[in-house]
Amino acid sequence: MNEKYYKPSDKFSVVGLILMIVCTIAVGMGITFIYLKVNGVCPIVYLCILMAVLYGGAMGGVAYFFIKKFKLRSPMMVIVSLSMALLFTTYFKWALYDSFDRQDQYDYVADWVQDGLDDLSDGLSSLGVSIDLNKPITKAFDDAMAEAASKYGTTPNTQTMSQIILSQETLDSMKATYKEYSAKPGTDYKELTKSGEGNSLASSALGDSTVGSLTGSMLGDTTDYAAYYLERHPDASLWEVMGMAAMFGNSEDEIAESLRKLDELSLKEYLLDYHGDEFLDYMGYKNQKSAFTLMAHPGMLMSDIKQINSEGRWSYSTSHSYSSTRDAELVNGFMLWLVWLGELIVINLPAFAIAIPMCQRPFIESDNDWAIKHPTQFKFGAVNAQALKSSMEADPMSLFNNQALITAGGRTNYFTVTLFHSRSFMENYVLVDNTTYDARRKTYNHKNFINYLTVDTRFVGTLFNIFGLNPPVGCHPDPMYTPGGYNTGFVPQGTSVTDNNKAAAAAGQDVLQYQQKQRPAPQQGMAQPMPQQGMQQPAPTLSSPFAPPTQQAQPAAQGQAQQTNSLLGGSLLNQQPQQPAPTIVPQPAQNINADSIFGEQQIIQKPKEDGQGANSVNLLTGKMEPPKPLIPDASGTSGFMDGLDTSHLDLDHFDFK
Repeated sequence: MNEKYYKPSDKFSVVGLILMIVCTIAVGMGITFIYLKVNGVCPIVYLCILMAVLYGGAMGGVAYFFIKKFKLRSPMMVIVSLSMALLFTTYFKWALYDSFDRQDQYDYVADWVQDGLDDLSDGLSSLGVSIDLNKPITKAFDDAMAEAASKYGTTPNTQTMSQIILSQETLDSMKATYKEYSAKPGTDYKELTKSGEGNSLASSALGDSTVGSLTGSMLGDTTDYAAYYLERHPDASLWEVMGMAAMFGNSEDEIAESLRKLDELSLKEYLLDYHGDEFLDYMGYKNQKSAFTLMAHPGMLMSDIKQINSEGRWSYSTSHSYSSTRDAELVNGFMLWLVWLGELIVINLPAFAIAIPMCQRPFIESDNDWAIKHPTQFKFGAVNAQALKSSMEADPMSLFNNQALITAGGRTNYFTVTLFHSRSFMENYVLVDNTTYDARRKTYNHKNFINYLTVDTRFVGTLFNIFGLNPPVGCHPDPMYTPGGYNTGFVPQGTSVTDNNKAAAAAGQDVLQYQQKQRPAPQQGMAQPMPQQGMQQPAPTLSSPFAPPTQQAQPAAQGQAQQTNSLLGGSLLNQQPQQPAPTIVPQPAQNINADSIFGEQQIIQKPKEDGQGANSVNLLTGKMEPPKPLIPDASGTSGFMDGLDTSHLDLDHFDFK
């Protein structure tokens, strides 16, 4: 990085980073729950995008707080830590989303099963048999058969349903069927059901149907779930395809346990709770799972995400509800992947945009605190951003070549300087933004192009002085710059002094003559030319080495030279005979050693205070002569010695013996 810019020290607190990660995750998990709930029922796309931005912004705000509180000055560590927090939160969001999806499917199937059981109960009631399917399965059917026998005057069966189900004969028959069907491919299910082969309790009563189609009919669905299961699991066995695994388990021990549960659970509990995973999967659904359970099984979570993507869960015309979009044209596949990627960017980008600039902000080590952001926004007229960046990197004072704006806006272009400083203003940095107005969209575009450029106290003092603010203690403004603007003379607005001098050189003219020709008509607020010859100016003082040079009153003799002085651009002995004093055009600021400046000051004879010295006495002739100028002329033969005029002494032939 350019050494002219602020560079973070990369210091950080381990405790601060850990707290930032933990708290960002905690807040993110809480917001995730609200975000998914609202996003699951909100049909307005723009509101969903806004929710995603606020979601990421909230996590970025938490990270911002800990960066500022614990003074985390290492951008790399902050980026890594924040990425870890966002990654974990994203993983939790997917797990919670899948958990909500599974819960939605379970609720949908539970309602579906309940409706099917209610229809079955109503059908039996129309035949004069009432059955309470909320009781255990064996108990419910025993009561129904006893009621039917009593109503029609028949002898009730001496063997109860519980005795039949739990008999050894039934268990042996189920085990024999399992051994036979688990060894056959699932594609044999059609031939088996058509021929009526098989001696199991379930298959002997099917006729031309399967357990899957029978289950669908019982629940009011015409889907052949055996075919649907075989389509999703082409390597499944005949036992699985016929739905026997979903109803009784997939081993002899599970079959025996399932038969015992028929004597303990209701039909709904048996299907959805006890055999929930197998039964729901057989029909293409998922059972309930918590978000933390899914997080602990990433393979299961990834499988669910792929299935959701292949099927889709929402359409452009409906809300994000599983059950409400069963018959809609759902967004899935590649387009859904793009939507999810866009959501990931919209959530995470604001988090980084809020948190990262805080750790990059200048930190004042001497204050052990972050740099103070000055409330004033210093605005200047629009210039080429890249040119301004280059010139300010070479010399920050070149900023003041541009017109200062007290107010900015009104569909104009401008750039803004923001000052960051230490408590004493001894350490200062500036951040510059370029603002352009887009007339077509009628909006302002802001782009930062200078990030924390180091500036000195002279820059700060001059900046405050130009905008009418009292410079901070120790920040002395450059006298070449005034509250009315940088005295650029005839330099066009937005052009640097250096560029103006180059243009003069290219035209083959003296810089001052070139400026004189380019000078516009005088306007209010423009820098005024210096006083003409003969006008008195106060004498310069050593306390202000940057002040304009003084002009001493000279006799109106023909051919006498007018003295001028340019501190930054010319010789202290530069002369322009019989011309008005030109406007001072400073060159780009340089690092000037104050000792060398004061050491090169010309020794100026101090006038006598008692009125003497108006005329001087020639030591050789004894005659009175008019006063000589205080600054020697260009001949180089005159000088001063101990306050006496020795210009008429021939020192080369003077006999010192």
